[in-house]
Amino acid sequence: MNMNGFDPFEWRSFYFPGMSREDAHKLLGEPRVSIGTFLMRDSSQPGEYSLSVREADEGNTVCHYLIVRDVKEDGTTGVKIAEQSFPDIPALLNHFKMRVLTEASLLSAYKKPIIEVVVGTFKFTGERETDLPFEQGERLEILSKTNNDWWEARNALGTTGLVPANYVQVQSGEFANERISKGTSQSSIGSSGNGAERFSSTSTSSENAEAHPTLPTTAKVTFDRVPNAYDPTQLRVKKGQTVRVLEKMSNGMYRAELDGQIGSVPFTYIRFNTANQ
Repeated sequence: MNMNGFDPFEWRSFYFPGMSREDAHKLLGEPRVSIGTFLMRDSSQPGEYSLSVREADEGNTVCHYLIVRDVKEDGTTGVKIAEQSFPDIPALLNHFKMRVLTEASLLSAYKKPIIEVVVGTFKFTGERETDLPFEQGERLEILSKTNNDWWEARNALGTTGLVPANYVQVQSGEFANERISKGTSQSSIGSSGNGAERFSSTSTSSENAEAHPTLPTTAKVTFDRVPNAYDPTQLRVKKGQTVRVLEKMSNGMYRAELDGQIGSVPFTYIRFNTANQ
């Protein structure tokens, strides 16, 4: 398995809801799975998570760690693993990128297998945190079909979320077959199929097929993002801030400016101001 690293902020892309401890152990315990490969799943304790990690080749060792909610005296909430507290799951994962759990650090996330490849027939901007915005013509990997209307998908940046089924078209041909083959080669055990939950419904009318705004322009930040401290090319942003978007990069991210600092930011973390479109 390739060691492609992972983005702690996109933890739902390697979160397997409904997966049992036994299935996680079987997946990560396969001889070809490398040390430091991990996934997240539901714990047997309702409302909590588990972190399953391949930690050693001897005996194909897989360790499982309980992640529980941590409520502070001031009312703020975070998460806790063993006796260590963190403000959120991304902070916890980032911590163990550089520190050992029992025998290994977190090196590579176990990706969900691909069941289909689709292409966007319209632009979809999304309205909920669990939605995955995409452009017309953008290729997406379908990970599970949550229901007839909404499917769980992954884009080229590794970001996952829900997309409206009537806004995409199934891709066929050699490209699609190659992507599906690579995605399913990890294991026959994948997501449970219930995937991410969409918190509420949203319109999928033609308003989402709007034209891309002319750059440079301004956009509102929709989610907090703290990039890797060792990557100076990434821009740190907070929800509610306004950034000046300068250009769209070849990898699908945007180059933006905030308070005199210039860096890249994923398109899923910003929403263009409608007055500029």
